[in-house]
Amino acid sequence: MSKVLTFKVEIKELEDKIWRKIEITDTKTIADLAYTILATFDSLAYHLYDITYKDKIYDCWTCMDDYLLKENICNAVTTKLSTINLKEKDKMIMEYDKGTPTDFVITYLGSKEIERGNGRHYPYIIDGSGRGMIDDIDSYKLKEIVNDIDKKGYSEHYFTPGYERPIKYDYRDYDIKGDNILLKGKIEEIKYAYEEE
Repeated sequence: MSKVLTFKVEIKELEDKIWRKIEITDTKTIADLAYTILATFDSLAYHLYDITYKDKIYDCWTCMDDYLLKENICNAVTTKLSTINLKEKDKMIMEYDKGTPTDFVITYLGSKEIERGNGRHYPYIIDGSGRGMIDDIDSYKLKEIVNDIDKKGYSEHYFTPGYERPIKYDYRDYDIKGDNILLKGKIEEIKYAYEEE
């Protein structure tokens, strides 16, 4: 029977400020977990990612030729969460964007049976804090921005989400209800971009 897995995901260096608790079924892939993370942390999802767990690297390169696959590199798109033998408190590291990386610390918190008929569909954000990341800056620069906001009590930082006009970034503006409403649609868009395009 399928289970619901719970993960706590934190941006490295900002673990107490920007984090989520995510529920996702074990029938999903490691790539699906990555897409959920990118969606809930406001990524534009146009860079490469990989997730490292127990000395194996689960990579997003779905077009990798077999001869390029080494023993410790696996395809994130074809590896189901149910197959990697997670133990409670196990940690994974997700690196997004090799040039200006944002690193996520993913801690497995445990599992439960799927509650039928409860009206919630997975993946689902059950708790969280902090608005998210900014593409094309690394975790350390984001930490500087967060510290500046905390010091001043307001934000003077703007970013451009895609090709839109600049908007103010204030990490304190996190809306979990709105996040969950848009989450599945964002995940589908990200999944299509990585796996179909």
